[in-house]
Amino acid sequence: MREPDVEIGASVKADEVVFHETPDVEERAGAEPEGESEASTERRNLPRPAKLDTTYRDVRVSHRLRARLTGADDDSAAAEDEDDPAEPDA
Repeated sequence: MREPDVEIGASVKADEVVFHETPDVEERAGAEPEGESEASTERRNLPRPAKLDTTYRDVRVSHRLRARLTGADDDSAAAEDEDDPAEPDA
């Protein structure tokens, strides 16, 4: 994917974590009206899937979501940026 228009990242860490129930995790990523997206997750000391009633220590989970518009409006937005410079003409 080319350079994203938007990127969101989040991380969580814990000294220890125990799952007493199977987590219900759902992940959806999208870019509307027309676009492409991707997501990635990095886990440290937490396998996938995690085992129930097992203590995991020094856990870290990082998640990143990236999206880019790909429709015809993408070109017009770039043209608008050129017509509206950050600095006024001298």
